[in-house]
Amino acid sequence: MLRKKLYLILLIVAAIAVGVYFLCFPSGKYRFVNQEIILNDCDGEDCAEVSINYLLCKSPRDFAKIFNDSLQRQLIRKLIAKDTLMDVEEAGNLFLSQYKSDKQQFEGIAPYQIQIVDTITFQNHSLVSLQRSGSEYLGGAHPIDWITYWNFKPTGEVYTQEDLFTDKRKILDLAEKYFRKTFNLSENQELKDGGFVFQNDIFTLPENIGFDKDNLILLYNPYEIAPYSTGIMEVKIPLNEVIPWLSFNLKDDKK
Repeated sequence: MLRKKLYLILLIVAAIAVGVYFLCFPSGKYRFVNQEIILNDCDGEDCAEVSINYLLCKSPRDFAKIFNDSLQRQLIRKLIAKDTLMDVEEAGNLFLSQYKSDKQQFEGIAPYQIQIVDTITFQNHSLVSLQRSGSEYLGGAHPIDWITYWNFKPTGEVYTQEDLFTDKRKILDLAEKYFRKTFNLSENQELKDGGFVFQNDIFTLPENIGFDKDNLILLYNPYEIAPYSTGIMEVKIPLNEVIPWLSFNLKDDKK
C-alpha cells in the first residue's frame, strides 16, 4: 500500500509538471503525450502490480521514432529483461505472469511490483532531458528505487557523457567540488571518510546526468557509490558554471 501511495504521489507531481509545461509552452518544437498502464493480478490482498506513466513523442516524426524506441526498449528490459521492442502492456502482463509462475515455485514470496514515471525536466532546440523514476520489487529484502536520465539530441539519439562535454576534466573538477560541498567533505578529506566507495578513492561522475532549467544534475543510485540505506543521492551544479564546457547551446529558448 505504501508503494502504491508513493507511485500516486509521483504520478500527480509528474502530471502537474507536464501540464504546467504544456500550458506555458504549447507551441514548442516537440509534442509529448502521456501513456498510462496500470495492471494487477490479485489473490485477495496479495496483488502483483504494474503502474507505468511514460511519455511518447508525437512530433517531429524523425525525432519521435528514435526517442520512442529508446524509451520503450528500456521499459521492456525492466519488465521482462529482454532487449526488444514490443507492446508495453503486453510486457506488463508478462511481468505479472512471471510472478504467478515464481509464486508456484517459491511459496510465500511477496508480490512483485513495479512503478515508473517519466518527466521532461529540460527542453530546448539542442537538448531534451528526461527523468525516469522507478521503484521495483522483484523479491529479496526490499524494493529498489532508482532514477535514470536520458539526454536526447535533436536527432533523437542519446548524448553520451563524452558527447555532453567539451572538457570532461573541467566538469570532473567542478562536479567533485559540488559533491564535497553537498555532503560536507572538505577539500582534503578522503571520499571514503564520508562513506562513499569510489575506485581507488578517486571521484567519478555518476552513470546518470540530467538537466533542469537551473542546474546540471548528478544522480547516484543506490549501491552506485554507497550502501542501499543511503538511498538516491543528488548533486546540483548551477548551469551558468557548466555552460562553458558543454558541447551544445543551452541559452536558446531555455524551457
